[in-house]
Amino acid sequence: MPQLSRDWGVPQESAARATTVFAVAYAWGSLAGGPLSDRYGRRTILAGTVAAMAVATALVPLATGLPWASAARALQGLTAGSFVPMSYASLSERVPERLPLALTTVHAAGGASAVVSQIEGQVLGSALGWRAVFLVSAPLLAVGALALRRILLPGTVGTPGRDAAGEGGLRVLRSARLLPLLVIVVPLLGSLTAIYTVVQLYGPADLVGDPGAMLGLRASALPAMVLAAPRARPFPPAAAGRRLTHSAPNSR
Repeated sequence: MPQLSRDWGVPQESAARATTVFAVAYAWGSLAGGPLSDRYGRRTILAGTVAAMAVATALVPLATGLPWASAARALQGLTAGSFVPMSYASLSERVPERLPLALTTVHAAGGASAVVSQIEGQVLGSALGWRAVFLVSAPLLAVGALALRRILLPGTVGTPGRDAAGEGGLRVLRSARLLPLLVIVVPLLGSLTAIYTVVQLYGPADLVGDPGAMLGLRASALPAMVLAAPRARPFPPAAAGRRLTHSAPNSR
């Protein structure tokens, strides 16, 4: 945040808005990813959004001020958000017999990446400046997009069943029954970003301005991701998720 504030000529609190913009766009991308992949195919949308995220990531360090940086971060969040729900949908189709293990693995990897990427960003930012974080990440995302395109099996696109599933997913998004779930999920998932941002900006005093202490704080969350994930597999899914799915007759 101090580096962004200095380069963009804004207070640190204002620089933090770029992270908020990313988080809001991520939420919208998460909602849209499932229906889009129902209609156009998992591999096409998964590989396409990761490729688009690589482009958006490369645009962030080119921004000369907060407005342009926020726009690039919004595009980055929009494309990043659709990855997790589409990967869940793909796994449910490809490995239904091992779905609990597959979903747990993806979810644990996603949670761990939130910690690992912050550590990576802090190390690169301290050594090479904040722009290096994005310039290193962009080509890695491009490689990931190519890997997805090569590894994932092509799905059937344009069939009546898949189109109906896409329409059903859009009806779920428009349903008033989804609003309470969104109200709950936003503060729940947003707290991860908010906690680290508030601590970095406002304290405790031992953490403000001490990259090593922040690095230790972020790294301390990683063991929990690794240890807790295998223990979550035996638990059955909540009935609430099934009820939400049944609210749209043609959805999956």
